[in-house]
Amino acid sequence: MNDDKVLFNKIFVVLEPQQQEQLAFNRAVYLAKSTGASLHLFVCAYDIAIGIATFLTGAQKDNFIRTIVDGNKVMVEGLTRHLDKDGIEVTTEVIWNSHPSEAIIDALRASDCDLLIKKAKLHSRFQEVIFSHLDWNILRFSQCPVLLVKKGQWDEIGQVLAAVNAAPEDEVHRELNTKILETSRYLASKLNFELHLVSAYPAPPIYLPMSSDGKNPVNYRKKMSQMVTDNVGRFAEQFSVAEEHIHLVEGPVDWVIPTVSRDIVAEFVVMGTVARQRMGGMALGNTAEHILDELNCDVLVLKSSDIESPPDSD
Repeated sequence: MNDDKVLFNKIFVVLEPQQQEQLAFNRAVYLAKSTGASLHLFVCAYDIAIGIATFLTGAQKDNFIRTIVDGNKVMVEGLTRHLDKDGIEVTTEVIWNSHPSEAIIDALRASDCDLLIKKAKLHSRFQEVIFSHLDWNILRFSQCPVLLVKKGQWDEIGQVLAAVNAAPEDEVHRELNTKILETSRYLASKLNFELHLVSAYPAPPIYLPMSSDGKNPVNYRKKMSQMVTDNVGRFAEQFSVAEEHIHLVEGPVDWVIPTVSRDIVAEFVVMGTVARQRMGGMALGNTAEHILDELNCDVLVLKSSDIESPPDSD
């Protein structure tokens, strides 16, 4: 990777309507200061209480909508008031739309942004961060990387954890590995964070073929460990990952990655997924869908496939 290459020129920030605390905005400003990126702040200000109020006349509903949109514009203006002092260029957009995910994806495609940042939903009952239907739709249909924010702040000396496939089966997965590592190293360099590398590999199958003397002809665990070590070692050398920052763990991927991220107190995990078409629509892939909710830190999701248009409703 060319160290002078700029990966993120313009960041699309999904703001929470009529909220004082804006975690996605805070994270975007942090990144913009480090990378020199500009920001596009977007609010979908739809309020279902007005949207379904059939008892309102057209003029009354328009007045409510205008008031809500204007209120959100004032909120956005308050956020951007001091950005010029930090040399951050910013554009803003506040709309009314009853289908937020469709509105976000349409605006993203028109914005020329190369990174989307959004706050993940907080489940108030259990005080856990979970992914909403809106989050999943954005992950499925965004044509650029998506950073979902789960925690309040990043430490000044943080950890970036790049999750790679130790034995990519095809060119698509090999290219995705490269994309993950390029992005992780770029952000680690810009943020002055430490870069870590994690890869999970499977345990031996329950049944192994036996030789005539009753011994396993192949030491599966030893050979698997060596293969993973060799493969990931090449990735680490290519992207200058320190040996003590390489984490190779036997076990299920959806357990290994969250466990390592907690152990090193990662600020965020960079992972990839190959989106696939299924009967019910586009899926992110089993690995990504199982891991995302288990992570207790921010997650940056990169995809390798072309992204289709979003569904008509949320």
